[in-house]
Amino acid sequence: MAKAKFGEGERTVEVLVVGNTVYVDDDFCAKAFPGDHVQVVAANEARRDGSSLHASWKELLQHLDQAYEFDRVVYLSTYLTPHTEAVGDIELLRSVFRACMGRQIQLLFVTGPMGADGAVDAAGQNGKGIIARAANDLCRYYAVRDGIQAKILRVPYLYTASPTLEDPILTPLFEACSQGSAVMRAGADSPLGALCAEELAVLVRRIFDSWDATFEELEVPDSFAHTVGDLGEALKGLFPGLDITYDGDAVVSIAPSDTVRTRYGWFQRYDVLRDLSTIHARWEQTLAGKRHPLRAAIDRMRGRTLPIKCLETALAWVLFEGLELVFSQSAQLNVLDYRLLYVVLIGTLYGLDFGLVAALLASIGLAASYFTQYGYTFQGLFYEPSNWLPFIAYFVAGAVCGYVQLRNSEVIRAERDQNELVRNRNTFLTQLYHDAIEDKRAYRRQIVGRHDSFGKIFAVTQELDVLNPRDIYRKCCELLGEILENDSVAIYHVSGGAFARLVAASPAIAEDAARSLTLEQLASLLGDGGRSNLWVNRELTPGLPMFGYTIERDGAPAVLIFVRSAAENQMTLYYQNLFRILCGLVESALGRAFDYEAVAQDKRRVDGTCVLKQAAFGQELAAEQALADSKMGSFLLLRVVPGMEPVGELVGAIGSAIRESDAAGLVDGNVLYLLMRQAKACDLPIIRERLSAKHIAVEPVDGEDIVALLQHISYTGDGEGGAA
Repeated sequence: MAKAKFGEGERTVEVLVVGNTVYVDDDFCAKAFPGDHVQVVAANEARRDGSSLHASWKELLQHLDQAYEFDRVVYLSTYLTPHTEAVGDIELLRSVFRACMGRQIQLLFVTGPMGADGAVDAAGQNGKGIIARAANDLCRYYAVRDGIQAKILRVPYLYTASPTLEDPILTPLFEACSQGSAVMRAGADSPLGALCAEELAVLVRRIFDSWDATFEELEVPDSFAHTVGDLGEALKGLFPGLDITYDGDAVVSIAPSDTVRTRYGWFQRYDVLRDLSTIHARWEQTLAGKRHPLRAAIDRMRGRTLPIKCLETALAWVLFEGLELVFSQSAQLNVLDYRLLYVVLIGTLYGLDFGLVAALLASIGLAASYFTQYGYTFQGLFYEPSNWLPFIAYFVAGAVCGYVQLRNSEVIRAERDQNELVRNRNTFLTQLYHDAIEDKRAYRRQIVGRHDSFGKIFAVTQELDVLNPRDIYRKCCELLGEILENDSVAIYHVSGGAFARLVAASPAIAEDAARSLTLEQLASLLGDGGRSNLWVNRELTPGLPMFGYTIERDGAPAVLIFVRSAAENQMTLYYQNLFRILCGLVESALGRAFDYEAVAQDKRRVDGTCVLKQAAFGQELAAEQALADSKMGSFLLLRVVPGMEPVGELVGAIGSAIRESDAAGLVDGNVLYLLMRQAKACDLPIIRERLSAKHIAVEPVDGEDIVALLQHISYTGDGEGGAA
């Protein structure tokens, strides 16, 4: 049984299976997630009140966020079914990714062969293939940007041999074949590409058992290499005389890698052509067990309203009286008592009350026939007991048939009431479960949200557990602003031993915060911190922050954390101690980050220079972009314009042309970028003038080009820059 460790105990793994779940049943869940708690939600079943698709998914994702804490998510694409007409697959995938943001969730996106069905253009592309590639890019985007552990599993089209499920492709195909002809929406030589859902469940289990956080695309080959023509021949064996038309061009399939076989020890065992006869036999059994049209008509008649029942009873009486009158002179047809048949029919359909009414109407018709056809008088009819037998038979037949129908109706009504009671009970228990989860979340927020709680300190420690100092600066501003309830936090990095340069500031003061300070201006702050490195502006000296904390490295100031202004109720010992504790956590995190940078310095930089390699430069640029997006800082990205000097000479000489706080990076081995931190567009002329003195020409890179550059670096890694 799969368990997830939490503290000293263990808990069952929570799994969400969502999307195209027509292939998922209890057997699938047992094979894919043995011992886990599985929640299966289909896209078309999330709609409860007939609302729009997006509204139903909004309800689903709200249910996901409030009620369950999933550890694993399996998204089954609609393109696992060939020639599907379902829409909104990529939008729903994006919604699931957004719901997984900020959580330690393992997400497996299972999709079909890329663009395997549909007409292709001259470039070999089609609409579904473009959408499939967009889904791949979406998975890669969220995996790189938000750190979601995601993998893409590309498999052949699915089919199911489960007796509890109806295959969405083979069942309509069987129905078409039963009419004598079928149309295949592909060429006879096109690859069939079919995988049993049971085998997919085994593969999913093995992938999660050996899960790692690396984003990758896994291809599952079609081991049997059948064609659509082979399927057509197999159908002709099941449906003799079948006429099959192939409407489409042959598609050449690309053989995928054998990574799945070598890594997970998985290979395809079930052949769709061998399973076809079994699936066909079950389809025939299901077809034979469908409700007869006559039974459906009877059920519809029983569900009609009282006035309609009364009208139908009267019309039926007139009809049967007409039949009795017409066939009374026939020696063969006169044997059947049409009035008795009328009583049995009405009593069986409408119950005891209408059965007795029908018996009364039949008795009136019989008495009228005695008076008109046979010349009976009332006295002769009444005082002869043998004449009572037909009337008694009518009432007995109406009462018996009506009672049987009434008893059956009462049994059905009791079952419905019982089902409704169970449904209400389940709804009540589900609501209790939701309330309990919400209470747990509320208590957790109250415990962790207290400023002096160990839970909050633990949360801060987790937030600061990163290795890029720029990310730590950004998170430090966010956490100090949130916990201290102060929007005037500023962080400076000491460079060159004489200047403190701004690296991050709260959004409220980022625009007017001093971007550079001399250590002489901060002499009183640096010399009066004592052993705790905490300084408090008790004299309310203008131009100095209210609180300051010095982080030292190798005996010299390295980072300065300021709270520029504070309210009167924040000038307390409790507030000072809280600020000291938080700054101490930041100091520990920055110490680890600085040590890592020192160790990895040679690997991050081009040999013999201060220029960063492509991957390292991408990390620095992404961190600065995050600071700018949070309005905690600004930067300029400049591209060096190629001139007469070779790129190698520029790489060696660029260190003396930029500040210590700035960064330079080499992308694709021949493009040099300069990252000017805490610089704005108004500073560009000054920067250009300074670089021109070094015979370096630059051009700015705008926002869209920055995003494109980040995506390019994430796709290629070190690329050629790593080899430079």
